[in-house]
Amino acid sequence: MEDETILVMLVKQYADKFGITFSSKYLDDPDKKQLLITLIQEANAGKRGPVTDDDLQ
Repeated sequence: MEDETILVMLVKQYADKFGITFSSKYLDDPDKKQLLITLIQEANAGKRGPVTDDDLQ
């Protein structure tokens, strides 16, 4: 699967659980994008709560 397809699947799973709780602008920043993916994976796994913009500052 392509990286973007996986990302879309992760975000959809996250959004189904929490809604969208962070700004999509972080998906355009390569450094923040990797952190965002990690935080989304942790949230989806139940290791943390929703991801917010403050988590990405």
